[in-house]
Amino acid sequence: MKRELVAAAAIPILVVTIFWLPPWGFLTILAAATLLACNEYLKLARAADIVIGRWLVLVLTLTLLISSWLRGVNGFAVAAVAVLLTLPTVRLARPESPQGSLAGVATECFAVLYLGATAACLGWLRLWPEEPDGVKLLVFFLACIWVGDSGAYYVGKNLGRHKMSPLISPKKTFEGLAGGVATTYVAAAAAAYVLDLGLSVVHIAAMATILAVAAPLGDLIESLFKRDSGIKDSSHLLPGHGGFLDRTDSLFYSAPLVLGYLLLTGLIT
Repeated sequence: MKRELVAAAAIPILVVTIFWLPPWGFLTILAAATLLACNEYLKLARAADIVIGRWLVLVLTLTLLISSWLRGVNGFAVAAVAVLLTLPTVRLARPESPQGSLAGVATECFAVLYLGATAACLGWLRLWPEEPDGVKLLVFFLACIWVGDSGAYYVGKNLGRHKMSPLISPKKTFEGLAGGVATTYVAAAAAAYVLDLGLSVVHIAAMATILAVAAPLGDLIESLFKRDSGIKDSSHLLPGHGGFLDRTDSLFYSAPLVLGYLLLTGLIT
């Protein structure tokens, strides 16, 4: 019940934000969610006994996002290089150095670059297409993932028998995966019709296929990190859902792949 109540409250607010506010309204929410997810990832790393900083990593993540959204790929490249130079340099001043430096710097850089790059791509899905296509594509993207995730959850919970990855995510089953794939295609067809995307069936099916594969992979990757740290949920900020890292893992992992498809096929330029 908690899961349904949180979703019922959060999804309409986000949809209204996307439709009625300018792009920076959505980007502000996305940046806040990314920073919360990054903080939760750092908590996982500390639980795995990796010595890392916190505030500098969060500041650099926000800087990477702002640079990417203001200056595009060039802004991302400059900010990414700054991250790769800043974090190992600052590590020189830590009192425990050099002990733990390899793992610490690698974890910090990954946190900024992985979450920053994938969240930047999600923001570009809103920014790069011409209006109102950016709004429509973003809603299509979110609807496919949310419906697919719900389909996987409920099918797996009620019909799941065969474990998909027992060591990484014990509750995920092949039945749940099949349910998620099926509901992703249904959501793609319904969203494309309601939103009047104006894309061919081939493009709709291709994006649905990308999301049906990428979303569970993003979820499994986060589960990989959680199992290593011994933590079940990244936090308890969202009752019934876990933390922001738990709710954004599929979104972030899928965004670069969908954006890449749109760019390669010339659907956006």
